[in-house]
Amino acid sequence: MKDREVELDILVFATGFDFLTGGLTSIDIRGTNGETLREKWSSGSRAHLGMASAHFPNLLYIYGPQSPSAFCNGPTCAELQGDFVVACIEHMRRNNLRRIEATQEAEEAWRDHVAELVNATLFPRAQSWYMGANIPGKKREMLVYPGGLPVYLQKCKESADAGYAGFVLS
Repeated sequence: MKDREVELDILVFATGFDFLTGGLTSIDIRGTNGETLREKWSSGSRAHLGMASAHFPNLLYIYGPQSPSAFCNGPTCAELQGDFVVACIEHMRRNNLRRIEATQEAEEAWRDHVAELVNATLFPRAQSWYMGANIPGKKREMLVYPGGLPVYLQKCKESADAGYAGFVLS
C-alpha cells in the first residue's frame, strides 16, 4: 500500500494504552506535509475540539486528545462526538464538499483553552495519565477536556452553527 492512494468511504482504526494519543500515534498516519501524528504531537497534542488536526484532511476521530472522553460516560461521549461528525459529513454532502481540515489557529486556540481551564485545577501538579505522565518522554499536558460535557457540547454546537468554524471545508 505504500506510495499508493486508496479511495475509501470510511476507515475504522482500533488499537490499544497510551491514553488518548497512543491509539492514533501507533498508526503510520501521515498528513499532507508528510508528518505523522506521532511527529506532530511529539511536543504536545493538537486537536481542534479533540477531533481533528491541521494537515490531516478528512481525518475526524472521536475520543481524541483534549476531548471530554475520560470525564464523561464513554459510550455517551463517543455517541455525542459521533453525532457531531455525522452532522458535519451530512453538511458536507448537502453542500457538495469533499474535504475538511482543522486549522492550525483553531487547534492552538483549543489547546490554549484547555490549558487555561486546567491551570485553575490541581491536575498540573499530579503525576497522572490525565497529564500524560505515565509515558516516559511524553509532554506533560492535560489530555482531557476539563470544561465539562455541557460546555464541550456548546463549543461543538457553536462550531457547527458557524458553518464548522475552526475547519476549512472545500
